[in-house]
Amino acid sequence: MKGHLLCVPCTLRAAYDIATKATNDEELQRKVIAETLRWLSGNSNLMNVTPAMLHTYVFRLVQKITGNSDPFAYLKRESNRIAMRLAPLLEDKIRKLDFRSGFKLAALGAICGNSIDFEVEGYRVSMEDLEKSLMECLESDLTIDETSKLMSALSKAKSVLYLMDNAGEIVFDKIFINFITNNYSVKILAVVKSAPIMNDATMEDALQIGLNSVAEVITTGSSSIGLNLDECSKDFLRFLEGADLIIAKGQGYYESVTEIENALFKPIAYMLRTKCLVVAKSLNVHPGANIIKLVNY
Repeated sequence: MKGHLLCVPCTLRAAYDIATKATNDEELQRKVIAETLRWLSGNSNLMNVTPAMLHTYVFRLVQKITGNSDPFAYLKRESNRIAMRLAPLLEDKIRKLDFRSGFKLAALGAICGNSIDFEVEGYRVSMEDLEKSLMECLESDLTIDETSKLMSALSKAKSVLYLMDNAGEIVFDKIFINFITNNYSVKILAVVKSAPIMNDATMEDALQIGLNSVAEVITTGSSSIGLNLDECSKDFLRFLEGADLIIAKGQGYYESVTEIENALFKPIAYMLRTKCLVVAKSLNVHPGANIIKLVNY
């Protein structure tokens, strides 16, 4: 998915928000904004790159200017903590359902976990109302519902590469992964980022929530939002090549994987909640829609 004009003010706003999380020094915040404006105004190729790449750039800019390598550290820990407190409620609901309904609810839970995001234009979630928004999402439905295709793809797969998105969200991914491995003969590799980027999950987050108890956890070898193959490790690329099915969580992976999906030659399941207008329009849905969409299947 290529960028849109709306991605320009979104990137500038993100630069400010990340800077304020990274430092209280207003001079450093001003420098971040000035450098972002200079970069945006001097770059004529903005509409030919993904929104994920734009936000990766400004996050790294903030890291460089402020010296803070992980501005979202506190938010990630708290997101994991709140999600782990809510997890038993979802698990109990799933246990009471038949297989197909349980699968759909576990998948919806993973998508609702995608509500935990702090850097999307026009979308706001606070730690205070996180529990309420997650529970409300679980009462909603899928706008694009290709659950049957995903179930069929899982029944044919031996190995699944599960691209994780945000901290907190990964607690609900863990529940979905556990449901899958209890019902399908597949090996799942859960993929996190190799270093901090926004509130994306890293190995530290994965270990905090015990993700390694339900899947083998690996990293992309990159700290880029979404999937940037130029930065990924050789080990990850080998796993990518060998996987029978890719599950790509969140907007960042949707924005980036859609650019290379035709070259991957395998089924890809996009699972996300549309939190910005640009992504929603690309899927022909409204913002706030829950999506399970398969391609190459």
